[in-house]
Amino acid sequence: MKGLIGDTPLIKINYKYKEKRRSVYAKIEYYNLTGSIKDRVAYYMLRSAMEKGILKEDTPIVEATSGNTGISLAAIGASLKKKVVIFMPDWVSKEREKILKMYGAEVHLYSKEEGGFKRCILEAKKYAEEHQGFLTNQFSNLDNIRAHKETTGKEILEKITVDGFISGIGTGGTLMGIGEALCAKNPSCHLWALEPKNMSILKTGVTLSHKIDGIGDEFIPDLVSPNKIENILLITDEEALEMASMLASDLGLGVGISSGANFLAAVKMEEEVKGNIVTVFPDDLKKYISSDLGAWQKCGKLGIELLDYEIL
Repeated sequence: MKGLIGDTPLIKINYKYKEKRRSVYAKIEYYNLTGSIKDRVAYYMLRSAMEKGILKEDTPIVEATSGNTGISLAAIGASLKKKVVIFMPDWVSKEREKILKMYGAEVHLYSKEEGGFKRCILEAKKYAEEHQGFLTNQFSNLDNIRAHKETTGKEILEKITVDGFISGIGTGGTLMGIGEALCAKNPSCHLWALEPKNMSILKTGVTLSHKIDGIGDEFIPDLVSPNKIENILLITDEEALEMASMLASDLGLGVGISSGANFLAAVKMEEEVKGNIVTVFPDDLKKYISSDLGAWQKCGKLGIELLDYEIL
């Protein structure tokens, strides 16, 4: 299993912005087992629980998720012959629900009227308590941060020196874990975050709905240390969708909506922080066929011309 997770490609994407040729770097995480960055986290959390004797032979695996972590847990759980029970908001793409069930997971959905993501977290905790399950608790499990510090961040540093890193805030594990690794190597490395403009908990306190699955989950996760984040950029749904569409149609990089948001945020960060700017592409576009991304028509309003990319 370990050989199917990690060691993903790092690419340098070249583009023109404001009539200048520029570049940023992206870790292509859809090369992992189930096609997302969350395979790293799921593997670390389950391996740690097994080593500690928490996850026993008959212990069900339980989690609240917007999709990718659940899918990773379901796949790895299937390989371990474990029951996996997932609680998920009903507004995520239908592909995620179907993929979870194809991996054999039991799925419970909750609408915004029923309490949304916060209800999912409460129900997951309740189920774990009533059924003696292992609640992976990705939003506060330190193995989430450790996975990225010891693998994703380390892999980036094997390729380049880093002057700035930016990503969206989902659980906070990606941003905090990679950030720890990069800043340990280069104390002057800048750590920025992005949030959906309609769900900017850290920067504005706005809690409206948005379409960038995987980030902006209505609360500040325990893993997030706001004092370590220098700046927060706001990205609209339309900007994220447009950028993801461009990456697919202009460069053949089929990425999800949050990847589009991450890349655009990296472009904006590069305007202010000179040097090597890195982000991650958490997953691919296959989980978004039924979403707005599947029907998106490019409008060319971002002012970015994608040129090519190089594999490091």
